[in-house]
Amino acid sequence: MAGKVPVLLVRPDIASPLDGWSWYGAHQLMEIAGIPFREGGNDQLDEVEIVVIPNLYRPIQVLSLVQAALQSGKVVVAGCDVALALLQSNFDVGAKPVLPIPLPPKEPSELLPLRAYGLLPAAFTETTLPLLGEPLLFASLGLNLGEVRTLDGRQGSLVWVQKVGEGVLVGLGGRIFETCGLLLSRFSWFAHPHRRDSLLHRVDPLWDEQLRPWHRFPVVSFYAHFFAWLLSAVLWERGQILPLRWWLPHQDGTPFKMALTALHDVEIVYDDPIWKRADNPNYCFPQWLDLEERLGLRSAFFFLSPVTALPPHWRINYDIADEPVLAALDLIEERGGEIGLLSIAHASENALAMERERLEDLGGVFVWGVRSYKFGNTPASVRHKSAVGFAYDSSWFAGQSEPSFLTGCAHPFRPLDAERWQVLPLVELSSVLDDRVLFGELTGGQRNGDATHLGIQICETVLALNGVACLSWQQHSFSQRATAFEQIVRHCQQLTANEIWYPAPREIAEWWTMRSEVEILTRSVGKRWWVVEIFPPDDLSDALAFVLAIPSPGKVRVLREGNLLPVKQLGSLGRMPLWGVPLVLEPNESLALSVGVTI
Repeated sequence: MAGKVPVLLVRPDIASPLDGWSWYGAHQLMEIAGIPFREGGNDQLDEVEIVVIPNLYRPIQVLSLVQAALQSGKVVVAGCDVALALLQSNFDVGAKPVLPIPLPPKEPSELLPLRAYGLLPAAFTETTLPLLGEPLLFASLGLNLGEVRTLDGRQGSLVWVQKVGEGVLVGLGGRIFETCGLLLSRFSWFAHPHRRDSLLHRVDPLWDEQLRPWHRFPVVSFYAHFFAWLLSAVLWERGQILPLRWWLPHQDGTPFKMALTALHDVEIVYDDPIWKRADNPNYCFPQWLDLEERLGLRSAFFFLSPVTALPPHWRINYDIADEPVLAALDLIEERGGEIGLLSIAHASENALAMERERLEDLGGVFVWGVRSYKFGNTPASVRHKSAVGFAYDSSWFAGQSEPSFLTGCAHPFRPLDAERWQVLPLVELSSVLDDRVLFGELTGGQRNGDATHLGIQICETVLALNGVACLSWQQHSFSQRATAFEQIVRHCQQLTANEIWYPAPREIAEWWTMRSEVEILTRSVGKRWWVVEIFPPDDLSDALAFVLAIPSPGKVRVLREGNLLPVKQLGSLGRMPLWGVPLVLEPNESLALSVGVTI
């Protein structure tokens, strides 16, 4: 009997941006959570345990698939619009709509402003998260998990569960997928803060005003944890488990608790650009490298290398061919650092490629990542960055008046090409703590002592979700702000007993890509015993330190070829214990594990 992929994500024919946002939100929620899934349709129902169907503007196209999945004994997770279409076709969904029933949204603007929030169930962890879009409320007739509460006082079920024959219908009463898809796809729309036609210009006030209670709360990452818990709990009730990919690698069998890296924009090198001297207070490359070596940290420095005409008010402090700059490039690479591009060319793939080529040719370096200078962006910018061959992008800290999770994410994720509705291979490092935002420089304020405390709060939140924090300090700011940088890192080390991964940014991107491509199949072989098969990525060229995570209310035992493997409790997923099995995946070698649970 062959193993099954735990989850099938149904990709619809995208007829509106809302279809795309819902699908993309579901896709990235599962990738962030480490849920093994594949995309497909009717022909793959026999190969999976769960079918996830995002909301659709025309949900009638998936009704036959829902009914076929339920009749074959599957768990079907359906959005509220799909549930309403099922109900209108005389299918018992286990809940009734709360009148009045709103028209389904058709345009992006109809997701705004905030009209409701979700109260997560106490069985997971009781907290509130925002829900964008006009709420379609359902009153559950059976098992109800959490609530949707509108700002005008109405209530409905956040999630309900209904047994349908041998199958189970899980209804999502809140627009969780759309909310996450919108927040993550901020990368995919006109994003210059001064453009009045910009979607981001309309989204930013939401974060500044209506979403202020969640300003420093990674909404998307928390929804990812909740969704993984929900699927795990439903499968456990059916005698199945949901193996997950842990968020981080391990070292010598000890899983890391968070990842920490550093980013340095090189906007200023000289105190006087006329006298191009390394002996000046703004030339801080050696000081940063010395400090990071003492802390065990690795970093990337992002250099300007313009090839196009600049706006009249922009002044570049240095040229990449300057002798002191070339010496800095050599020093960074000698000390194990990384070189990135601080890009000005946002709207043209050719100009972006020329910027990268100029930096690599004149500097004699290889450029792995990119950041957008002055926060310019177009809908095609992320596609250009991906096509040029960058491993990662980490632009998205700008536009903040105070430190916050701008995309709601404490983990890396992959951006959306919203013109072609594709998830790009580029990795976004979005949980960036920027010194200019932290110290109030961009808003003309001064936080000083409060800045370190705020930075520690953000990093503690990332740690609680086992995420990735990027400390972004300007290269020339060493004498003013290195103390706060060191205090934040030292605090994280103390909290984690130094169980922190210190990768270069490209290593985060490579890990996130490899992690997402690990295939996991499961099959039951007895009461509370399963075989879990793990297949490494096809293009894996070196050993991968991978942690298999298993949510289970009972203690987990894992055997490989009859030998008991070490299992560590990683914490919990909501209120469900989460057990981890550190593994080393070798190229072209699959693993078969026997997993048992004792209650």
